[in-house]
This record gives sequence, C-alpha cells and structure tokens, in this order.
Amino acid sequence: MKQDSATKLFDYGSSTSAGARAERLVGPKRRAQVLRAASAQFAMTGLHGTTTLALAKAAGISEAILFVHFRSKTQLFREAVEINTETRLCSLDRHLSSTVAENQIDWIEAMAEATIMICLGEAANAILMSWALLELPKFATDLYRNEIGSARGLWDREVARRFVASRVRETVSLHIVPYAVNTCMAHGLWLATLRHTAKSAGPLARQFAISIAQSASTVLGNGTHISTENS
Repeated sequence: MKQDSATKLFDYGSSTSAGARAERLVGPKRRAQVLRAASAQFAMTGLHGTTTLALAKAAGISEAILFVHFRSKTQLFREAVEINTETRLCSLDRHLSSTVAENQIDWIEAMAEATIMICLGEAANAILMSWALLELPKFATDLYRNEIGSARGLWDREVARRFVASRVRETVSLHIVPYAVNTCMAHGLWLATLRHTAKSAGPLARQFAISIAQSASTVLGNGTHISTENS
C-alpha cells in the first residue's frame, strides 16, 4: 500500500477551490490535484459519462494541460481508481489496528462495521470501484480481488495480534475472516453504489455487522466471552 502517496493525494483539508489551486500548482503537485478533481467528477458520472472538458474544468486547467499529465481519459480514470483503492486500504488499516473490544464477538462486530463503513468514506468511497467494475471490468475485477485479499491480510494480522494461539484463533482465521471480509466489502460497495452517505449507511452497516457477529458466535460456540488480547 502506498500510504504516504495516497494520503497526500487525497488531502481534503484545504478549503481552496480546485481551480484556484491549479493556477499555482506545477509538476507532480498539479498532477495530484488533477487526480483529486477527476476522482470527484468520475464518482458522479463514471468514465463514459465524463468528458475531458468536464475533467479539465473540474481541475481548473485546460484540456491541453490535462493531456500533458495523462495520455487519455481512461488512463486518468484507472489511476484514480487505483489511488482510491490504496486510500481505502490505508484507512482500513488505521481503523482495524485501533479497534478495541471486550470480547471476541464484540471485536468481530466492530471490525465488520469498520470494513463496511470504510467504503463510505470521502476519498475512500467505493463508488469509483463500482463504476470501474461496470465500465472497465477486466481491469477492475483483478484490482477488486487484490483489494479483498489485502483486507483479509489486515484482518489476519489483527487476529494473530489479538488472539492467543489456539483452536479458536484457527477457526477465526479459516472460517470467519474470509466470510466477514468478502461480505462486508460487498455490502460496503453496494451501499456506496446506492449513493449512501456515511450517516445514512451507519444503521445499515451496524445491523449487518451484528449479523456477522451472530454468525461468528454460532461458529465459535461457547467462546463468545474470551478476551481478544494476547496474554
């Protein structure tokens, strides 16, 4: 994951307009600014529904300058989707590593909710992936599979860190993590596709996470109150 580049590229802290910033930015900074503006535009209208003129206007530059930095609209879209994926994984990494819970079922529920809600974040919003799967399926399918694999890796890391070596940990890793990650990522993508905001998706994500935790409770049986911290 290119955490530093993704974080810098999608820094929404500035209130300055895209057009005003573009006039002052040069080189890599201007390219990053174009990607930010393009990501927002593509999220609204997709690849095929977005013109290069619209992208240039959104970035506050001319079409000629746009093509200085990107060979084509498709290249710009692909890079925006890739950075969007990196940003989502970086955000998920931060959230999962800071998740706190009293027992394993509460922890799984919190992890599941975080995995869903990451897809509704600002720069991490999965609507770009949704467009990519629809309009560039060959490119996006592999990228999405890799994202799911990376998310599973983050879950596995946290399971190894928080659960003592035991049959319970093996069960979580082999049976719960793959199911939880795949279904939560798919649910988050679906909510993003339906244009939910983090606020409107919150109750839906929470209920879905509860169902994941209930399934985990059934799989783990009587282990529902074991501490998740390694001793």
